[in-house]
Amino acid sequence: MYALTVDRRGSRTAPGALAMSEHRNRFDSDLPRPVLGWQISAGDELQALYDTAQDALTAVLALVDDQDWHVGLGIGAVNMPLPDNVNEATGPAFVAAREAVTASKDIGYPAVRGTAWASHAQAVLTLASAVRQRRTRAAREATDLAEQGLTQQQIASTLGIAQSSVSRRLSSALWSQEQATHPAVLTLLQLADGTAEAS
Repeated sequence: MYALTVDRRGSRTAPGALAMSEHRNRFDSDLPRPVLGWQISAGDELQALYDTAQDALTAVLALVDDQDWHVGLGIGAVNMPLPDNVNEATGPAFVAAREAVTASKDIGYPAVRGTAWASHAQAVLTLASAVRQRRTRAAREATDLAEQGLTQQQIASTLGIAQSSVSRRLSSALWSQEQATHPAVLTLLQLADGTAEAS
C-alpha cells in the first residue's frame, strides 16, 4: 500500500495560506481517488492511502507541480481491516510516510520510504520532479495538455499558438524524456510494495 503524507510549505511564515480544508477538498476533486480519502492529520498536513502505484504516482506528480507541498510517500503493509478514516489507519506504510515527509523537507523533492526498492524509486522520482519543477509557465501549459492526451495540433489550437511553438515548448520542457521515467518509477514502486518481482 502507498501512504501519502504532505506538509504545506512555508506554513509557519504564512499561516494564513493554510486553508487546509480547502486543500483537502481540492485534492478530493483533482487527484486520483484513494482507498482512504484525504484528511487533515495535523495543522499543516494532509494524508491519504492509495492501493495502486499508478494512482500514487499520479498524485505525487500533481503535488510536485503544485510546488506548495513537502511530499512523503510511504510504502508497506497497513493493518487490516482498514478503518473508515485514514487518520485511524496504522501500519508500516504510515510510519514510512512520516519518515518520508520529514526527509522531503531536507531534500526539497518527494521522498519515498519503505523497503530497499523505495530508495531506487526515489532516485528516479527525484529526477522527474526536478525536470517538472524547472518548467516555465508556458511550458507547463503545453505539458499539462499533453498529459491529458492532446496531440500537438490540438494543444496548438487550445493555446492559440503555432504547432511549431508547441513542439518547442515540449522540447524545452524535456517532456518526452520525463515521461520516459514514469514506467521505471512505477516498476520500482511496485517492487517496493511487493506487487512486482525483480527479473
